[in-house]
Amino acid sequence: MSIATAAGASTATTAGGSEAGRTDGELEHAHGSIGPAASFGGSVLGPLPESASVLELGALPDSPSALAPPEDEESRTTYGSWQEEAPRPVDLARAVSFVAPSSVHSVHLSHLKPHELRTISRLRFSTHDLEEPPPPPHRSPLVRALRWWRSWALPGMGMFVEAWMIFAIGNILPLLAINYPHCFGDAQPPSCNQSAADAVTYIEVCGIILGMLVLGFFADIIGRKWGSRLTVTIMLVGGALLTGSAGNDGQFLAMLLTSLFLFGTGVGGEYPVASSSAAERAEGSRTMRRRRGEMVVLTFSQQGWGNFANTLTILLLLAVQGATGAVVTPVQAEVTWRVQFGIGTVICAALAAYRWTYLQESKVWKAERHDVAEQLAQKGIRRHHSPHEYKLVFRFYWPRLMAVCLTWWCSNFMFYGHKLYQSAFIAAIAGPDATLFTRYQYNLLNSGVALVGYYFAAALVDRRWYGRVRMQAFGFLMLFILFLLIAALYPTLLSNTGAFQFLYLFSSFWNQLGPNCTTFLMASEVYPTAVRSFFHGISAAAGKAGAVAAASLFPQVSARAAFYASAGAGALGLLVTLAFLPDTTGLDLHEIDRSARDCQDEPLHAGGAAQQLSRPGRLPSVFVLV
Repeated sequence: MSIATAAGASTATTAGGSEAGRTDGELEHAHGSIGPAASFGGSVLGPLPESASVLELGALPDSPSALAPPEDEESRTTYGSWQEEAPRPVDLARAVSFVAPSSVHSVHLSHLKPHELRTISRLRFSTHDLEEPPPPPHRSPLVRALRWWRSWALPGMGMFVEAWMIFAIGNILPLLAINYPHCFGDAQPPSCNQSAADAVTYIEVCGIILGMLVLGFFADIIGRKWGSRLTVTIMLVGGALLTGSAGNDGQFLAMLLTSLFLFGTGVGGEYPVASSSAAERAEGSRTMRRRRGEMVVLTFSQQGWGNFANTLTILLLLAVQGATGAVVTPVQAEVTWRVQFGIGTVICAALAAYRWTYLQESKVWKAERHDVAEQLAQKGIRRHHSPHEYKLVFRFYWPRLMAVCLTWWCSNFMFYGHKLYQSAFIAAIAGPDATLFTRYQYNLLNSGVALVGYYFAAALVDRRWYGRVRMQAFGFLMLFILFLLIAALYPTLLSNTGAFQFLYLFSSFWNQLGPNCTTFLMASEVYPTAVRSFFHGISAAAGKAGAVAAASLFPQVSARAAFYASAGAGALGLLVTLAFLPDTTGLDLHEIDRSARDCQDEPLHAGGAAQQLSRPGRLPSVFVLV
């Protein structure tokens, strides 16, 4: 029997080429030897002599003869309990049913140290094809298109509701200024604390950060299903309060801020839960595994649809009331913002009903939870989650955590800053005399252009020649160039609105075909399943800290300075992406989980498999039994 290591493969095969299941027994270390015997491919491994030669895992020997088992009498005696002599290494070209990559090395068990054999015995070779196979392709193109749409649209409805309600703040601020001119407008004297009134643009982001950390943590404990139910329930309560906000200026402001914070808390939990669920759903399906990035990005694209649909709804409500001219009455303004909040709440209620009735638990999360519990049970610990996992993830994955957090911070500094204040930027593009209805039309155009970027990102993100890192780096580069041009030419662009509009809309496109999608995706891929939701929440919370920074900074500076600041954030994001971020394109998430479990066993032997697998930035090797 021999062992092959290969990056990117995760199949356990027997000498006949068939797929092997979970090992029948596990190797244990006892008094310097390995026992009891374990069965691999129908053969039983006996005790290993201490004098056996050693070949480090993943190392390529200088000559083919180094791979052969020892020919001396001691070797034949060692294996005499089950056959006369040790078998020769199997010819991989004939033994396995797939074409092995050039990096495959054959290592005989007799060349391994006891602690390395113990590491191998802990590896889980059970299949991770956990999702039910999809039905055969339907003959009707329409049915095929509906199945494809349903595979990502329904799981992404939480992001749809999030964008509908959160991005609505930038849209309805002019309407609130009409309804409450002494609080949100320029009427004197002010009836509200102006600092509190300004907090409307970022109070929901503070709630989002809280939800990302708290609900993201609990989603790893209670599961993706209950995490999804909890987040949508909080959003439903917050949406109902937003729709019913009323009272005098001070009372309305207090209720609005409370409702936004509560709704934002639910939205914060939606980020890590939706991302982790989408990645694990694709990882558990043989047919979708190579399209994992596409599925996660398409799920995230519902954010773009929510923003687009909300802007379109506001336009339709104004048009129905005849509020397309220069004057919008307070009644028309209130009906518009209150009804659009109400529609979003109804959608949220329908989503809550679905999740409480039909939503299923992530099979990948359940399988990993079982494996972790089994490993902890071997240490006499009866639980499914170990606090030690968080320490290990920080220890071995801190470069990835830092890179994802910083790049997400840069992305949201640009994205949310311009979204929350897009009405001011659109006013500069449309002109000072443009009606509110005309400005909403520009908003709709901007949302539509951004929406196209989501689908370009979904089409390219799994292509190995482009992938995650190149997409993010090029997106940051384009945003840096575009925002720098807008800032440098700002006085000229104000008199040439066509060029200004093109550059601003083009920046929205590249933000989606770049860091806004890739940060959401990569945070669901670079961490193990057992802590994926929580660490995704940490990464996303760092991103939203960038949004808070932008929301606090942009009102204090000119529009030109805001564009300069955005260009600087793009440059920083580009440098961090190229310097620190690992490319997860095509990476099997099952291997991240396996290497993370291996990292939990102490001590980590120098040069052993556990240390090899846990090095930050290195893609884990895959062991193939032949």
